[in-house]
Amino acid sequence: MNLIKSLLYSGLLITSLSACSPPTETKAKSENTASQSTEDPADDKFKTTMVDSSEYDLNGPPVEPVQTAPQEQFEVRVRREESQYSMTGYTDLLNIMSLNDAPTTITGVLINRGNCRSKGTYDYQNMRYGSVAKVYLGCSAEYVREVTVTTNSGLTYTYNF
Repeated sequence: MNLIKSLLYSGLLITSLSACSPPTETKAKSENTASQSTEDPADDKFKTTMVDSSEYDLNGPPVEPVQTAPQEQFEVRVRREESQYSMTGYTDLLNIMSLNDAPTTITGVLINRGNCRSKGTYDYQNMRYGSVAKVYLGCSAEYVREVTVTTNSGLTYTYNF
């Protein structure tokens, strides 16, 4: 009984292995047709090219372009200006110059993270390119290290000195 099983298994194994390889006649015919072919392989219209799959992440979700919010630009300067109207003879100012073509309104100015107050802000609405908003400082200009500007678009910009 064991001999029959082993013969049966070996027969199946030989049959399955011979089924995987083509007959020798087909090999000879394909070699003859390849040598007789006069077509130039460079004329093949459907060429395959190898692509490095490491360049593409096929498992991740498709990437969509992200719309970025329009960036606004300002030039911020801190200075001490002579003034005949103050008792000290000078005034500490913060000048915020708009570098935007579209009109921009400043909605908030925070100086030294709120540790330096402002006495007043002027010319801060509908600022176009080159217009300057003036902020009168409640602290000395030499102590200003950080200014945070908030605009009507909801964006906040921080400038360090």
